[in-house]
Amino acid sequence: MPGSVTMSSMAALRAGAGLLTVGTLRQVIPSVLSHLAEATFTSLNEENGVIVDTEDLDVSAYDAIVVGMGMGRGESTAALTKRVLEEAEVPVLLDADGLYHIKSDLEILRNRQAPTVLTPHPGEMAMLLDMKVPELLERPFELARKFAIVHQVHLVLKGAYTIITAPDGSQVVNTTGNPGLGKGGSGDVLSGILLAMLMQHEDPMEAIANGVYVHGKAADVLVEDTHSQQDLLATDLMKGLAKVFRNISD
Repeated sequence: MPGSVTMSSMAALRAGAGLLTVGTLRQVIPSVLSHLAEATFTSLNEENGVIVDTEDLDVSAYDAIVVGMGMGRGESTAALTKRVLEEAEVPVLLDADGLYHIKSDLEILRNRQAPTVLTPHPGEMAMLLDMKVPELLERPFELARKFAIVHQVHLVLKGAYTIITAPDGSQVVNTTGNPGLGKGGSGDVLSGILLAMLMQHEDPMEAIANGVYVHGKAADVLVEDTHSQQDLLATDLMKGLAKVFRNISD
């Protein structure tokens, strides 16, 4: 899904990432490049059009890594995600398909020394917990805190009010945003913003809280000024980010 990584990459650059490398299939690069001249690229190995693990990828070359957007959920693809988690000594954020890659191997999270961030929506969180979504939504704070502590991750449980939980169990609730963010691609944009924030803050919790706030605020500003909740698209958030950062700077 080249659109997913494109939106994440655009958002990371708009949120302040100085240099961004997009890892994807060689045949996908022209599609992403047509929307994103500022990025650099690394070609990942593939078999029959599916991303597979590659020893050629040097994860030590990066300050932070995001994995999962539009990658697919095959076992060979999951092997790459797991190797990144095992070898990267920098913050790693897992979203979308990356969350499915670790479902059967959650112990890999506890073994990491560097910060790990998971950004599930309720459906993905229920998948990780092996329960139904309604059951999760009956006690989201309790379940998010338990998961974050047990697996030693920063957990961003997305929703109308996003719950951010640190590995020590402390929690923050974000109140920016509106139903326009319910459209596909909004989570990809959030992942890109968080990537940039993780590289700009020493404290991961501060980085995540600021990133989630900015993401929601961009949607709010756009709905106030030029859009409605019905017509708002994930790609529109790039314009909203510019307005939010300008206001913060002023």
